[in-house]
Amino acid sequence: MAKKKSYSDNWLDNPKRILVGGVVVGVGGFLLYKLGKKIVDDLKHNGTENKADDSPEVRQAMNFRSGINPSGISWMKTFDSLNYDMIMDTAKTVTNLDAVSTAYKNLYTDDLLADLQRELNPENYQRLLTLISSNANKKGGASPVKFAKKNGLIVSIGEAFIRSSPDASYHGSIYEISDKKNIIRKAKVGEFLGYATGKQSFDLKNNVKFIEVGYVVKKDGLPANMKSKAGMKVSYWISSSTNYIAQFDYYNDMLTQYPNLQSEVAYRKPLDFYSGVKGVSGNQAIPVITKRKTYVLDEKMQPLISVQAGTLLGVYLMSLNTGTTNFVQFRTIDNTERWVNADSILTKN
Repeated sequence: MAKKKSYSDNWLDNPKRILVGGVVVGVGGFLLYKLGKKIVDDLKHNGTENKADDSPEVRQAMNFRSGINPSGISWMKTFDSLNYDMIMDTAKTVTNLDAVSTAYKNLYTDDLLADLQRELNPENYQRLLTLISSNANKKGGASPVKFAKKNGLIVSIGEAFIRSSPDASYHGSIYEISDKKNIIRKAKVGEFLGYATGKQSFDLKNNVKFIEVGYVVKKDGLPANMKSKAGMKVSYWISSSTNYIAQFDYYNDMLTQYPNLQSEVAYRKPLDFYSGVKGVSGNQAIPVITKRKTYVLDEKMQPLISVQAGTLLGVYLMSLNTGTTNFVQFRTIDNTERWVNADSILTKN
């Protein structure tokens, strides 16, 4: 008498059943995977969305999405009209692009930069990246893009407009009618404009990068025709384009190229020349003078040059306590920042 086959043997003897069973298991597994992924994505979305009140990066991600997909219907993203102003206004506030991109991915499972690059033309995409990379409060990645180093010496090499505000809309033409005519005058070629204040601005509408420049007129040692301007402060905005300005870190470099500016820099000083320094009372620049033979140190605190007692090194900037040694940072006559051991100098008002 033949042995009765088990249920599993009957199943294995039928290839069609095996094929169908494999398909069912495969489809079931795929559906479970998709369901699981959706649950995880939903949890990420909800968790990220709940942080909107506390996280500027989440709000920025949501604002970018609103600019890219104003209707709020995800499948309409490629058909929606772009809200360009919202995207650029949001870009101005971004300090951590990586965190915004992560929030965007968690919220919408899309790549933020890919979406922006697809929606913006190349010129506007570059504007957006410039806005983000030049934010003074930028975190992560490369350091913020600086249009000019603070107290850098600025010389005009083209006839650029000197403006009261960082807006290039007005061009000085007779036919232009505006109540915001911000042009002060046109800079002369080879003119010493002053010192960069460290403030910068990007005129998105006109695609112009601006820096603020200024100076204070010395209070003493002025020629007769300048005495009425003693202590006067001047500041304005100018395009940072290399077509219009040259930037120098040191007086010597500038005067080698523009020797006729010697008299101007003699009485035009940085805006903070008479300002108090953090932790120091008084509003007069404080001289740093050696009280014995010592070494001047570079930015890495390495000995650079030996100087004798009684040498005027420059103007006090700040102090640094490493736990074992006190150092003082000062600015030299050629606008270089150096260090010296605090025990070897004296500072006088």
